[in-house]
Amino acid sequence: MRSDIIIVFAVLCLLVITLTDAKRPKPSKGGNGGKGGKPSKGGKGGKGGHSSEETETAPSAGFGIGKGKPSKGKGKGKGKGKGKGKGKPKPPPYKPTTVAPTTTLSGSCNCDVEAIKAAVLADISATITNLERELNATATQLKNISEPDVFSCKRMSGFSNETVPVPYTACDVSKPLGLVDISTGKFTVQRDGTYRLTFTSRMSAMNGQTIRADMYVNGVRIGRASASLDTFDTQTNTSSTTILDLETSNTLDLLYDLKAGDEVYMMIDYVGTTSLIQSSMNYQIFFTGEWIRT
Repeated sequence: MRSDIIIVFAVLCLLVITLTDAKRPKPSKGGNGGKGGKPSKGGKGGKGGHSSEETETAPSAGFGIGKGKPSKGKGKGKGKGKGKGKGKPKPPPYKPTTVAPTTTLSGSCNCDVEAIKAAVLADISATITNLERELNATATQLKNISEPDVFSCKRMSGFSNETVPVPYTACDVSKPLGLVDISTGKFTVQRDGTYRLTFTSRMSAMNGQTIRADMYVNGVRIGRASASLDTFDTQTNTSSTTILDLETSNTLDLLYDLKAGDEVYMMIDYVGTTSLIQSSMNYQIFFTGEWIRT
């Protein structure tokens, strides 16, 4: 009987302790300070029993009254919490907006389809015309670059006539054909542009005289090659009385802007009666021209 009472007492104590722990507040998380625990109440004293006078083993039916002092529970709870929160507030939930159509769509429209087609075709036609014009201009430029007008004519014998342009025996190059009339010595321009023009000749200045070869465009002189002897003696400040002849090859080389229809040719100008430009079967007189660019 005594052992049963002890067991019951022990179970009651465990229940009290368990309930006390369950009621004890847990320390708070960061932020607010924790609250202290409440002091526990003392347990109740058990009732004492009277033992039987007749026998020590038989339990008595009576019970004694026992007194016990309640225990003082001590509980201290300390909690310190520091918490700082940083962060942007969450944006409000996205709500899509729907724009109401301003017009009511239907399967057809009240429009002049033929007029629209005509306007579109007119725009396309104008665009095609412009593209064709640009394409043709580009093609012409490419042709000019790849196939420039060029000529090279030569003379086999000498020439001394001051009244007519220098004629030629033949042309080694003429693209296209007929650029130079060899009988008149004139180059007729067929294409606008900048040309390189040259004239090379063996020039004979006889008896101390001077001979010149001049290039003309439509009767206007644009260049000159000259050969002469300087008979003045700077040391004696006198002119030499010795009669000398000069044989030299001179070249006139220049670039010039020409228009279609222009005529280019060479003429000689000399002092005396025996000066001339000379050549032979080795060809020492040449007249050349080449289209460079527009």
